[in-house]
Amino acid sequence: MFARLRRIAIGAVCALGVMLPLGFLGATAAQAATFTPLTLQNGWTNAPFGTSNAAVGTISGIVHFKGAIATAGTNAVAFTLPSAFRPATAVYVKVDLCNATNGRLFIQHNGVVTVQAEGNTFSNAQCFTSLDGVSFAKSASSFTSLTLQNGWTGAPFATSNAQVRTISGIVQLKGAMATTGTNSVAFTLPSGFRPATNVYLPVDLCNGTNGRLFIQHSGVVNVEAEGGTFSNAQCFTSLDGVSFAP
Repeated sequence: MFARLRRIAIGAVCALGVMLPLGFLGATAAQAATFTPLTLQNGWTNAPFGTSNAAVGTISGIVHFKGAIATAGTNAVAFTLPSAFRPATAVYVKVDLCNATNGRLFIQHNGVVTVQAEGNTFSNAQCFTSLDGVSFAKSASSFTSLTLQNGWTGAPFATSNAQVRTISGIVQLKGAMATTGTNSVAFTLPSGFRPATNVYLPVDLCNGTNGRLFIQHSGVVNVEAEGGTFSNAQCFTSLDGVSFAP
């Protein structure tokens, strides 16, 4: 009888020993995905059209946003990022505005975030600005510098140089570039970052206009502008927030 009770007790302790690490692993995963609510300002409000409140979190060095905002006012400064989420340099990232029009967030090193609309049509930002899916790399830590070519140069408008990193199997780009030339081939990805097939990715161009990167299996990267207006790409092409599965 006593031997049987002893075996049951030992089994319970062993089970607890297995459960505790799993519990701690679950807690760690939950902490990695924890989001901090953002304090909106200048009349901006949360959760239009049944969305969620604006929030921010960091996962593996990448700052991620969630939620949506709107305003009846005219001040484009929507919020200031808490110090833990501020970028090392200025960042421009694409966002979705009302009626699926183009917009972007201009995020300064001091954390001030301004919403900008393509064509200065601020009413589209007022109506609806989505933060879902928006991200950027907080710093250049663990990133590999990209060698620009054909006259392309890095870090226009106080941004950072073009760089690349793989995080959990996802290729992440950062920085920005510009050119005075006419060759759309900006760089070639190093072999460790090349996709298995051709990839097309949306990017932010000058004045919040729409563009894309065409990345070939060979790693060659072309910049293309909406409507063939290459001058918008020449002026400014942001790589911040751009990522793909290779």
